Amino acid sequence: MTWSQWFVTPAITSLFFLLGVLTLYWFLTNQIIRWFKKHGRHVDAVKIRTNVGVIYMVLLNLGVQLAVNGTANSWVFINFQIFAIVFVSYFLQLNIHFWELAVAVLLFMSVNGTFAYFLSWLYAIVLVGLFYVMSVVRTHRHHSWVDYLDYTLASLAGSTILWGVIGKRLSLSTPLVLWELLFSFFILTIMYVYVDSLMSGAATLAQLTYTTNYDELTKVKNYFAFKNDFGELFQRSKITAQPLTLMLFDIDHFKHVNDTYGHLTGDYVLSHTAALISMQLQEIDPHLHLYRTGGEEFTILFNNYTTDQAKAHVQAIADGVREADFKHNGHDIHVSISVGVTQLQTADQGQLDVYRRADQSLYFSKRNGRDQVTFG
Repeated sequence: MTWSQWFVTPAITSLFFLLGVLTLYWFLTNQIIRWFKKHGRHVDAVKIRTNVGVIYMVLLNLGVQLAVNGTANSWVFINFQIFAIVFVSYFLQLNIHFWELAVAVLLFMSVNGTFAYFLSWLYAIVLVGLFYVMSVVRTHRHHSWVDYLDYTLASLAGSTILWGVIGKRLSLSTPLVLWELLFSFFILTIMYVYVDSLMSGAATLAQLTYTTNYDELTKVKNYFAFKNDFGELFQRSKITAQPLTLMLFDIDHFKHVNDTYGHLTGDYVLSHTAALISMQLQEIDPHLHLYRTGGEEFTILFNNYTTDQAKAHVQAIADGVREADFKHNGHDIHVSISVGVTQLQTADQGQLDVYRRADQSLYFSKRNGRDQVTFG
């Protein structure tokens, strides 16, 4: 993958090769993320992209090294090694321990059979140094043009040293080394523009997804997310016969809180209640989520729980809110919740059947003194 080794226009060939490598990576990570979401798993997109990226680049580099190992031009894919190091350190921002890098370097040197060469050890040290330098450069991003300049200077400095070592060890001509440096600048620039745009697009999409699915005040999922999740879980439960329990609850006397202490205090009660219950849910089951489905109305979907299995958790949530301290602007506020709980039944034809039953149980709790749980 160097300027002097291709028999067709090198810049175009290498451009498509690199874009293909990056596009395949992006496609694979997106498919994995979709698979986890489809199967109801918790998704950490950043963690998935990082882990897949490391495995992907290691396998590609090993494959390339094995393909060219022992040939007269085994050095031609050095720019790809630089490309991989910069991608992992700068764009994936992977925090790799030194010993892990050392193991990777020793693995590559064993593939190449270069343990006996001092310059190979020097090359390995510079490659590891490039990883850490690019990691530091990434943490000091400020302005787009300044960021690009820092990125270019750091990566080209590393490339220059690496090509200087290779040129010395293999007695490559100065014009050839200069061509390779120029080509290194070319591929690093292409990677910066392309990957940075992909990352920015992913960040924008993540922000839009968050805004669409989360309530701004309480930071929990909103009615839109509840409707989508409930629909998906309802259909899955009907097909697989796995249990699904719905917990619906209101904050008691919430209008009185607003009228007595003001809307800022009302907002505090909503957000603090949501935070308390969200922490409880994380302890119960990290896959459970709280939804704000109305003004002071919230919902929890206990996926794969019968009402008997969810009963203790539901009561613990109600008790936790009642016993919590709510203090705002010097006022101690007593907060409790009225709860209605039901389970998906065989006769239920649609989501509305389940929701209506939970709603009826909720209103039974409210009509009979509030601060209680009713199962229906």
